Amino acid sequence: MIKSALFRTHDVITASVSRYKAIIIAFLLIGFCGYWIVQHQQSQTQQSMWLHAPKVDDVIMVDFGRIQSDRVYQPQFRVVQVIAVNSGLVTLKQGRYTYARKRDAKRAIQLDNLMLDDYFKAEPWRLTHSEILDLYQSGGIYAAYRPNDIYVLGGIVKQRALPHFPKHQRAQFSPQNSQGISLYQQGDLIAARQSFEAAASNQDQWGMYNLATMLIAAEGGEQDLPRAFELLIKAKAQGNLKAHEALTSLCQLHQVCE
Repeated sequence: MIKSALFRTHDVITASVSRYKAIIIAFLLIGFCGYWIVQHQQSQTQQSMWLHAPKVDDVIMVDFGRIQSDRVYQPQFRVVQVIAVNSGLVTLKQGRYTYARKRDAKRAIQLDNLMLDDYFKAEPWRLTHSEILDLYQSGGIYAAYRPNDIYVLGGIVKQRALPHFPKHQRAQFSPQNSQGISLYQQGDLIAARQSFEAAASNQDQWGMYNLATMLIAAEGGEQDLPRAFELLIKAKAQGNLKAHEALTSLCQLHQVCE
């Protein structure tokens, strides 16, 4: 009985798909286009928010071909990065390399090129907030990204602070935390994370801080933002200033603090 019903259901579905194939494909295409439009609008809104309130380490994509109005337009895509934000003035460092295609500039970020010593020019580029917004409206700035931890588009764009180990607090550290720092510096992230787990279980504030930073960055295992938030709260309650800074950064970048 059940087998017969399953076969009939299969036949009905097959016949319906065959009969209304064009309609189904049209609905799928409309749905995909609608999803892409919504995602694009959300991305544009977020980028606009970042450009209205830029922060240090933000990565901005610039088409200098749009800025140089005294010559025939030629694509000149370049990567710049915010290095300081003062009242009304944003200071950026400008990449030395110009790309003919947007995807090449994006690829440079993904390949960690921004971490090369000579990737950026020495002289800074200063713009007012209004100039940045004008460039965005004119297409001179076509994209902006805010780092997620140390990453943009999967590429590293800034140095990560090493686990904090202040000399005046050495006596307060657990052996597991000290071992975790040593393993981290050797590149054994899985073992380092396990050592920090042990230190955190002993309520070592630096063990909790170091474990939280690894959980945020998905180092030595999967990312776990809610647990990182809890660990930073506990470390902050013990007076850990680095945990306070990391907690502020976590709340700004991720929706886990509400």
